[in-house]
Amino acid sequence: MQSLMGNSRFCLVPRGRAAWSVRFFEALWAGCVPVLLSDYYEPPFDALFDITEFVIKWPVAKIDSSLVEFLSTMPLEVVERYAAAAHKVRCWYLYPPPEVSWLGNWETRRELEQVEKEICPNLSSSRNAFQAVAEILSRRVRRTKVAPGSFYIPDPDGNAAIAVDAQLRPL
Repeated sequence: MQSLMGNSRFCLVPRGRAAWSVRFFEALWAGCVPVLLSDYYEPPFDALFDITEFVIKWPVAKIDSSLVEFLSTMPLEVVERYAAAAHKVRCWYLYPPPEVSWLGNWETRRELEQVEKEICPNLSSSRNAFQAVAEILSRRVRRTKVAPGSFYIPDPDGNAAIAVDAQLRPL
């Protein structure tokens, strides 16, 4: 993914053709800060961790030079903190391969073991998308702060995310 998205600090995540976009997941693995450009996209797993710590959600009506200006003036330490937070949670967005996925191919088996050992510790047992879905369903969360129609950006000091309306006014 790094070779496709380059060394970008930010990865734009436009609305997909369906209710979700694969670009969000690609951004997590590319090492950049996801910038959601969809008013109605609700990133998964916000009940498990604070998505506003690693994602910027920008209103579609404000996709103009103000977005470029905002991103270009973000302090590097804030960008790095967001990218580090995205890196920390990215394994939660992977489903572990089924035990039969290697089908007797020992090289494939070693590659899968290497992914779990070096990239996503505990992927097959506890830190994966399947476990995340199970945990969220057990909590039965109904409303979230990253719901459609909500927007959030880093505060001017870069210490926390602030909720804003579609005109980028703090709520």
